[in-house]
Amino acid sequence: MAPRLAARGRVRVARDGRNYRRKHERTITGTLPSQPAAVLLYDDNGCAPVFVVDLDAKGPEPTVERDFVALIGLLEAAGLTSWFSDHSPSGGRHLYVPVAGGIPFTEARDASRMLEHRLTSADKLPMSGISEGCIRPPGSVHRSGGHQVLDCTLEHAVAVLESPNASEAWDRFTAELQRHHGPLPAPAASPIELVDDETQLDPLPGYTAAPSDNFQAVARTGDYDSTRYASPSEARQAVLWASAAAGWRLVDVARRIEDGTWPGLASFYARYSAGHRHKALSRDWQRALSFEKRRRESHRDNSVRLRTTSPHKTQRGQRPGSAIVQRPAAISQWVREWLAAVDFLHGPETHLGVRAVLYALAEAAALTQSRVVEHGNRSLAIATGLDHSTVGRVLRLLEDQPSDRLLLQIVRRAKGVHAHAYELRIPPLLAAKCAEKPWRAGRIHAIRPVFRDLGLPAAFVYAALEQVRHRGEASIGGRELARLARVGVTSTYDALQTLATHGLAERVPPDQGGGWCLGDASLAQLAEAWGITDAIRAQMARYRAERAIWRHWLTTRGRLDPQLLAAGEQPAQNPDPPSRLDRGPDQPADPPPRWFDDTTSLLELLERELGAVAV
Repeated sequence: MAPRLAARGRVRVARDGRNYRRKHERTITGTLPSQPAAVLLYDDNGCAPVFVVDLDAKGPEPTVERDFVALIGLLEAAGLTSWFSDHSPSGGRHLYVPVAGGIPFTEARDASRMLEHRLTSADKLPMSGISEGCIRPPGSVHRSGGHQVLDCTLEHAVAVLESPNASEAWDRFTAELQRHHGPLPAPAASPIELVDDETQLDPLPGYTAAPSDNFQAVARTGDYDSTRYASPSEARQAVLWASAAAGWRLVDVARRIEDGTWPGLASFYARYSAGHRHKALSRDWQRALSFEKRRRESHRDNSVRLRTTSPHKTQRGQRPGSAIVQRPAAISQWVREWLAAVDFLHGPETHLGVRAVLYALAEAAALTQSRVVEHGNRSLAIATGLDHSTVGRVLRLLEDQPSDRLLLQIVRRAKGVHAHAYELRIPPLLAAKCAEKPWRAGRIHAIRPVFRDLGLPAAFVYAALEQVRHRGEASIGGRELARLARVGVTSTYDALQTLATHGLAERVPPDQGGGWCLGDASLAQLAEAWGITDAIRAQMARYRAERAIWRHWLTTRGRLDPQLLAAGEQPAQNPDPPSRLDRGPDQPADPPPRWFDDTTSLLELLERELGAVAV
């Protein structure tokens, strides 16, 4: 039953018996996992082929049985006569209702919420998220022992899935739920206004080259603010307008719908037949372009700021005799030798968080072209995905190493707005050995965003596969890969399974040499689809607000030049300032900042002045 119920052909295994994490997701097979497993319920179009009701044994067992009987009565009265159920050793029940054509996310989510208010034991969670909605199918192991057991024969359950209910019966069911709870959002029709064949607008100065996080979250999850948008039609039109205003093309949006990056937006078009969805998208895109063109024409004078974007050309000189600031080629070579020392001293027995911080320092040194790195705990937290307090503990641990293992030495203590400054060093006894080791090819990375979900072992195994590709090798065996990645053998194979699940690694057939090679999936696309990019931007905004509070505290105590802080400025109370695209067209643009702090990094300056976005 599990492969038939998995809408995307995917299953998540709960290694801890309770939590179904993305990094333990894989393609479903007929083999029963030894731990509890849950299948994903929504397909790439944001629709659920089967509506699932989870009745938890929260209280006495009669509560579940009473709710089960009441639910069957609701279904039968609406004409949803094709269903089956299972039960768990704890006394809970799952009821499965297939519907022809699938159920759009917003309808399935709202129906589950209304059932939760109506039935004491009903749980809305399985249908509440496109990317996270899942359920333990019949046959799955239960964490308390035993399995989910069908209440009918396997043949009957298969027959139910092969003869789904009509969509008209589903409409009657939701209408009955509305009658007791309140109406579901109804699609809002709007007149079609076509413009010429233009499919792209130039982004406005000061705007980011992407829709704001709020609109991307709607497109990704299908959840929207019902007080702001009355229906899915209005929510999807808002997403398309934000994309057009950011300078995107129709193909940029269509690609994200087709490849599953934006299943929430896809679910808004589920009411259209497969052959008419792209036509509907094209019509909505033309409306969005037309609206944005009119908005720009009417607000050109007060909403568009022109600023010079040509930077001052500077040439950073090299201090005579300096061993810290060097030519780019020299520092790049030295950083790779330093990473060789990291590999010699920190093998599989080292906590991966320590290696993550060291790699982040290497990336910072390569980018700044200096062996002295002045990056605070929060900057390194963004680069590694670790908590900033964990980064601080790791740095203190590395500072206290004996001289023959010391990889970084503090040269200036933190003071005011300045973080600790560390000089990267190669222990003298390892210098010759590091110089002889082949250089690490390609760009030096810290921990890429997608591995916040997939885990640090996957990050280092993926980096090792990149090295294999750079060396021109077709594949590599699992044990050899573990030695190259400096990760335990068991962890390496687990990471390879995780990477292969998401197309980041591929198993090479035995007749072609066997082993593993790098996959073709995009790290950036996965990070966008999973909302990791939005989470990082929110983290950066939170840290920016904390820095503002710190600067204000320093200024009020005479430890920072008051001229660096605007008169009467107070620290930000909201760490997530609204995007420019979230404001109404009549609101004025941001005024230019009234103060400039010469300790601001170049990346922060680009974000603040030009609207750059770190990806």
